[in-house]
Amino acid sequence: MAARTHALSSLTVLTFAGRIAQTQKKVLFAPYSRLSGHPLRGKVWNGEPRALRQQEEHAPHSLATVMMECSSLQIACDMGLLAKETDSHNQTVCSTPSASIDYAMAWDRFRFDVPPGWADFWDVARHPGRRSLRRDPRTTLEIALLADGIPADALYRVLSSHDGLNRAFMKLDQIRPYIAWWSTPEEAGQILLSGGALMGLVPTGEILGAQSDSGDKFGIRWQQRLLVQYGWGVPRHAAHNNACLALTSWLEQPAQKQAFANAWPSLPSMQDIAAAGGALSPLPPATVVNDSFWSQNLSTIAERFHRWAARP
Repeated sequence: MAARTHALSSLTVLTFAGRIAQTQKKVLFAPYSRLSGHPLRGKVWNGEPRALRQQEEHAPHSLATVMMECSSLQIACDMGLLAKETDSHNQTVCSTPSASIDYAMAWDRFRFDVPPGWADFWDVARHPGRRSLRRDPRTTLEIALLADGIPADALYRVLSSHDGLNRAFMKLDQIRPYIAWWSTPEEAGQILLSGGALMGLVPTGEILGAQSDSGDKFGIRWQQRLLVQYGWGVPRHAAHNNACLALTSWLEQPAQKQAFANAWPSLPSMQDIAAAGGALSPLPPATVVNDSFWSQNLSTIAERFHRWAARP
């Protein structure tokens, strides 16, 4: 196998820094290298279609597969940046969901007597300090509406209306000076772990996977968490490279999806269960971020969002 590894070229994989990449390296990339003989070289990025377009324009054929949020995968597919295939329903797609990651509010346990909710997240008078949110309308607008009392099952009906979208931005206006922005899952964890915010939205695994002394410092609001789906896409210039296609096909197999799910920390601690007083038994389902809504509406909403976030 060692001789074969030297004989085959390495494959470059774009993924997200932090606990996600660490988990993938252990349960996905290393096993595939042993199985195929292809060394895998992980490269981190922000998951944006425009970053993929720049990569394909300046260094075509350099990437084997890319991990993206599923709504971004669909947008990149529509832009012609990814190889297309026909799924079991005879529909043209560029990927299928391969990983589901919970995003939830985490907070500094030493600063709260009782677990806070999204209403407390907005209460800067009672709980002064920075709040961390994603510099992206996805998840951020959903949270604004949850904090404003919109039920989880009505989020996208409200966001689909002009008044509902205005309502989300008006709610964000209330805390805009207090927001510490992040752009990647790793940054979300780093802000909280470094003390850069009192509380914030974070992939739960970035906190649960931290060292035990840091992890114990933070509580997680498992109720009203959001579930973000990710998948793998083959860059268009790699569409006829059998090694790239084989890697992506392997990553999308159920066994690999389960391997990542098993290794990714995503369950509440006994301390969280006890603090919830029975509300986490059984664990309430997460609200799935609507990829169809965002693949259709992200470009127009993001333009408004970034103008709003850039205001002094």
